[in-house]
This record gives sequence, structure tokens and C-alpha cells, in this order.
Amino acid sequence: MPLALRLFLTVLLTTLVIATISLGVLHWTMQKNFARYVADVEMQKLDRLIANLGNVYTVYHDWGNAIQAQILQIEGTAAPDDYDRLSQWWLRRQYDIALQQRYFNDHTLLTLSPTLAQNNTEIKNRQLFNNEELNILKQNLPSEYQPFEGLRFPLSPAQFRLKKDDRSIKDDKGRPPLPPEGDPGKKRFVPIPDRLGLSSRLSLYDEKHQFIVGEPATDQISYRPIIVGQEVVGYLGLKPVLDQDDASSINFFSNQKRYLLLVYALTVLSSLVAALLMATYFKKPIQWLLNATSELTRGNYQHQVKIRRNDELGDLSNQINNLADILHQHEESRRQWVADTSHELKTPLAVLQAQIEAMQDGIRKATPEHLSAMMRQISSLKKLTQDLADLAQADAQQLKCYFAEVNPWDVVLQEVENFKSTFDQNQLEVNLFGEGTVLSLDLDRFKQIIVNLLGNCVRYTEQGGKIQIHTQQNEQQWIMYVDDSPFGVSDEQLAHLGERFYRVDDSRTRSTGGTGLGLALSCKLAQALGGSLTFDHSPLGGLRCVLTFPKPIK
Repeated sequence: MPLALRLFLTVLLTTLVIATISLGVLHWTMQKNFARYVADVEMQKLDRLIANLGNVYTVYHDWGNAIQAQILQIEGTAAPDDYDRLSQWWLRRQYDIALQQRYFNDHTLLTLSPTLAQNNTEIKNRQLFNNEELNILKQNLPSEYQPFEGLRFPLSPAQFRLKKDDRSIKDDKGRPPLPPEGDPGKKRFVPIPDRLGLSSRLSLYDEKHQFIVGEPATDQISYRPIIVGQEVVGYLGLKPVLDQDDASSINFFSNQKRYLLLVYALTVLSSLVAALLMATYFKKPIQWLLNATSELTRGNYQHQVKIRRNDELGDLSNQINNLADILHQHEESRRQWVADTSHELKTPLAVLQAQIEAMQDGIRKATPEHLSAMMRQISSLKKLTQDLADLAQADAQQLKCYFAEVNPWDVVLQEVENFKSTFDQNQLEVNLFGEGTVLSLDLDRFKQIIVNLLGNCVRYTEQGGKIQIHTQQNEQQWIMYVDDSPFGVSDEQLAHLGERFYRVDDSRTRSTGGTGLGLALSCKLAQALGGSLTFDHSPLGGLRCVLTFPKPIK
């Protein structure tokens, strides 16, 4: 499966799973808790009723005693055997009293502060009475201690509920009608509309949540404690307005599901677009990187990946471009190495072949001089192949070194003594001054470096010139300087010293046996021994070779 498709499916499926779980939990939570939430909000409108019930309990100290005593206050047509029926109306009547008190207090506040209605929309919407009607309401304001005062018996729902579709109980202005004039000195019942239908959903429980009166319910009920002093004496319960079997509830949850499905569909569409964009965003640079690696595999090391990003893919493209540059340089170096090696091997082999063919044809006799010349060619070939082998091992970091404690200055003095005849033959003046130390070196490899440096001085110094070798050291390192007189090197030539097969004067050094590998091999050997070999212009006018080795840590 392609990576882009995997990324697309991963983002899409992850989004779908999260959206499905989130919306499912939201729908389940809303179905379970929304009715309770609505009831809790409605319960906030029952603060006055709870306060009145607390006052009643303070007088009677028992809910049963309070209900019975207030029923016995009824005068008129109520019979003693109406207790059970009247007890069912007791809590509704207490709510009606609290509602009338609330309306009366709101109108009183508006009278004292007319600007309050402008700042409080809820109070403004409850302005049902004019001044005359408000005065009548004040005169007939019921008390929670005498809840059934002013009622006509037998009790009927019409005394407590105001039906919106019943015009007979509303005046021409849509307001509840005032009660007719009754006996003087007795309060009259003033119906107040219960828009939320709370009276039919109320229930009273004791401090142990045992049902007392009201509308019992088996499903979720929202409770508010009734507190007298610091003690909970009972609970006021409110049945949820939303029911799974109710038509309005079914309509509500249907709309809820519809909106959730719409949100889910939009989420799916958004996740599709987001997944497609993300997959495309990552697919293109990955495809470019894949093409770049294919080009490198085919040997096209000049191919570059053009990705301008500040992330891991951008870093990877830069690394691939750097790798391509390094491979290109190595390939060019390899081709030059092969060309130079074949060239260096071709010349002595051609000379040796010509001499052997001349002897076979009888043109040249196998005299000691001719055999000696052939031996020199063979020695040159042997040295060339050995230098090539050492360089190859050094490049592969496989050069074998056997370290021991060595005094490098003693080695230098010994090799200078070995070159004494060569120096005398070329009329070269050699000056030595320095001091030794104890270094951890491979003796044979160090000798090889010194021999290459001395041989380079002989090849590149005019007859009658000077060679100066001296040392310098401190606590960290030991340094040896090898200076010679002209021929010197230019700045451009100096920059190429140490490269394979590089010769300052190709024709001159070839005649003296130079292969262009001595300094390059010396640099590699110095690195293998833990030191370094650098080059600079000599104060004597020629070349300065600086050989540096660190001292062992004591």
C-alpha cells in the first residue's frame, strides 16, 4: 500500500473514530442529563416556594402535622373525609401562593423603581396587572400558613390552572380575570397562570427522601433541599418535563439526532478534505526523494532535490543533496585515481617491455648495466604498487600500525645519516638542530614519513641548496619543521600538495623517480599515527613541511 494512501486512511479513520465516539457520547449524555438540566433550571424559579415551605415547617416541625393542621383550617363545604383529596392539592396551593407573592413583589418593585422594567426583561414580561388590579391582588394575597383560604369547594383544576386556549377565563386583553366580589372580610382566589406547568410536577419528600405529597415519579427527579437553620428538613422534587414517550420529547430528540448527523456529515467531509490535503502535502516531497535516490542508484550524482521545507523532509533532502555531492566527488576522484594509476604503471612497464623485447631480438645484450636498469624499473614499480596499497588501506582505515615508545628525533638523525651520500651527490647542505621526546608511534611508518620528506627535498632542491631540519615542542605536542631552498612552490601549487599523483614539475620528478604519492601517503600515515602533516612556504625560499604529533597524556 502506498504511503500516501496509508496516511490518507490513517487521518480519515482517526478523525471518523474520534468524531463517532465524541458525538455518540454527546448524544447519550444529552439524552440522559438534559431533562435533569431543564429541571434544575426550573428549580431556580422555586426559591420562594422553598422558603415558604421552610417557614411552614418552622411552625409545625413535621410535614404531616403541617398538612393536617392547614386542612383543618378550611371552613365551609369541605368535609372531614376530604383529607386525602385535599392533601394532594396542598403542595399545588403552596406553589400558587408563592407565585402570587412573586408577582406582587415584582409589581411593587416596578412601582418603586419604574426603570427596573427596562433593565430586567423577565420582570417586564410578568406585568399582568394595572394599579387597580394590583390593589385587589394585595387585598387578597394568600398566606402559606392558610393555603386554602379564598377557595371554593369542591376544589377543581380550574382554580389552579389557566388554559391558554380557554377564552372564557381571560378578559379582552388576554389577562386572567379577577374574581367576583365576595363576602366582605374574606379573601378571594386570584388565579395566576402557571406557564411552565410546575405545579403538576412538584413533589415533597422528607429528610430521608421518603415521599410525602405531590406527584410521585419513578424516573429522574431534580431535588432542592429545604433548610431550616443549618438542618435539611426535606426536599422539593420536580419531575422532568422531557420524557422518552412524550411527543414533545420525541420531537426534541429527533431534532437533536438530525443536528448531530449533520455535524457528523460535515466532520466526515472535512476529514476527507484534510486527509487528502495532508496526503498530497507529504506525498510530493517523498516522491521527489524517491526519484533522487533512483537517480543516485543509476549513477547520476549531479541530481539535486529541490525541497524548501523546515521539517525532517527538508533536512533529509539536504542530506541527500550533500550525499550526491560527496558521491560525485568520490566518483571524480576514483576516475582520476584509475587514470593516474594506469598512467604511472604504463611508463615503467613500457620501458621494461622495450628492454626485454630488445634483448629477445638480440638488439641489446643482457649486460650488468642493462639488467641493473631493468631492476631499477622493477623497484620503481614495486614502490608504486606498495604506495598504492598503503594509500588504499589508509583510505579504508585498515592500515595496520604497531605502536611503541619511540624517540622521533633519533629516527630523524638516523635517516639523515642514511641520506648523507645522496645529499653529497646533489651538493646539499643539511643543518640539524632539535631535541627529542618520547612518543607512541609505529617505528616503520614514522621512518616511511621521514624518508618521503627527505626524498622530496632532494627532488625539489637545486644543487648547492640547503635543507634545514629543526624541532619545537611544548607540553601538548612535538613539532618538526623540514625546510628547503628553491625550487619553491606557488600558492596554487601549495594548495594541491598532498593530493595523489600531484607533482609540481612532472617531467623533472619523473626523471628522478617521483610518483606524486610520497607526500599524499605521508599525510595519510601521519593521520593514522594520530598526528598531522601540513605544508607552507619556507623561509629558505622553498617548501616547509610541518610534522606534528601529540604527546602522550601522563
